[in-house]
Amino acid sequence: MVAFGLASFLVGVLVLYLPERRGSIASRLATDSSLPSLLNIENLLEDLDLDERGIYIPASGLGVCPRVFIPLAQTQATRQPPVGLISSRRIFVTVGKNPEDRGVLLDAPGSQILATLERSLRIDLAKTKLDDLGADLNSGFKALGIAKLTNFERQATIVRIQMELTGLLDLETKLRNVAPRLVAQVGTPVASAVAAAVSKATGKYVTFKSSVLDPSDRKISINLKISA
Repeated sequence: MVAFGLASFLVGVLVLYLPERRGSIASRLATDSSLPSLLNIENLLEDLDLDERGIYIPASGLGVCPRVFIPLAQTQATRQPPVGLISSRRIFVTVGKNPEDRGVLLDAPGSQILATLERSLRIDLAKTKLDDLGADLNSGFKALGIAKLTNFERQATIVRIQMELTGLLDLETKLRNVAPRLVAQVGTPVASAVAAAVSKATGKYVTFKSSVLDPSDRKISINLKISA
């Protein structure tokens, strides 16, 4: 009876443990497959010594994600890069007449997350009001098994979002150690998807003010700035 009871106990532990292990393996695979391309962006920012925050250029269309323009320097021209850059396939672009009116144009790290989220909800977020965006993001991130929103508010030109991660925690944690420029200037995949969604919903340029992760609580706090 003791042996039978011990066996039952071990089976119960394994039943609880194995799904967690499968989730851990999937999380590690997502991290390992995403890191090389994200580290390429980090290396590009470092090699070019780009210190400016990336600017999310507004876009519209189901599954269409805003792109990110990182200025060489802050000028009148680079503060509002042309919306037409959305369709450009160039990496190095000029947006004005002066030599410093240049920068790097990148696909948003969260573009695939945003596209999948929109398709799962069958919503083009460019047609969503900002007041409704929090609910849409919450539904979408929950459906993808990535996160749930715990706060979404706008104060003047600042949008504050807090999320509790249910997936991709390993990737979010690791990027803060190996790709600090990417995290601060462009955003991790999850934060980037949020910034791109806000840009689409408002039809305005969006930049990061901060993105802070608390691994112990699995919470990420994002502050975004909206520009006309």
